Amino acid sequence: MIYEPIGVYSQNPYHIPELSAAVHSFEELCFVIKERLYDLGDFLMKEELIAFIKEKLALPDLSDDLRMEKDITGYVRTLFSYRHYMSGETVSGIVKMLKDGTDTNEFIRLIARGDFLVENSKYRSAILLYEHARELMDAGAEREGLKYRELLGKLGKLYALYFLFGKAAECFSAAGDERKTFFCRKLAMSRVDYIDMLVKQHPDEGLSKEIEEMTREPVEMAELKKRLREKSYAGRLGAERLSNRLKADYRRMI
Repeated sequence: MIYEPIGVYSQNPYHIPELSAAVHSFEELCFVIKERLYDLGDFLMKEELIAFIKEKLALPDLSDDLRMEKDITGYVRTLFSYRHYMSGETVSGIVKMLKDGTDTNEFIRLIARGDFLVENSKYRSAILLYEHARELMDAGAEREGLKYRELLGKLGKLYALYFLFGKAAECFSAAGDERKTFFCRKLAMSRVDYIDMLVKQHPDEGLSKEIEEMTREPVEMAELKKRLREKSYAGRLGAERLSNRLKADYRRMI
């Protein structure tokens, strides 16, 4: 059986920048909304989207119904109920989730958006959202919870990806991750300063050995330095390949 879509599939999509999405059809619009319930806001009720539904998707009756809605909850209910696209029970469940989400702390919304950006490799924007969430959690005395430590772990990983090891170490330390903290501190410090830190803090012997093993210069790094000193095309090509492999290994490690 071939599924017949509701309305027309528009070659020119409607862009929803707040959700980093572009939709071509009624079904795509519903999917995006369902997946991002906690990120919804009044931006979804723009006249431009209603016009898109009427003119590009050829659903004038739906556009008229949406124009009558005064809040986002009713807007989503009308959309999902259109031509029984979803069952009444499913729609009721989604509406309940949406209503519950209005009481969700803003920092949870920010973290969710940051997670979405990370999944789409938009790391710089994710850092800004995570840092904003961190500020809100600091102001609201939310520093002792698991959510706060998870947030700092995410921030530490992103800072490490941009080689900001000092910031990464600070985040991992506050998150309670000793191994990543020492690893990033090692990368942020000279060897002399790092050893001095170990002596002063007296970490356990097993951890010290593990850290030294983790931070030992890999054979590939020595080879890369050798290649970089070469002036030939083969040397440059070899250096580029080694560099790419090292970066990939590094990201998996962090």
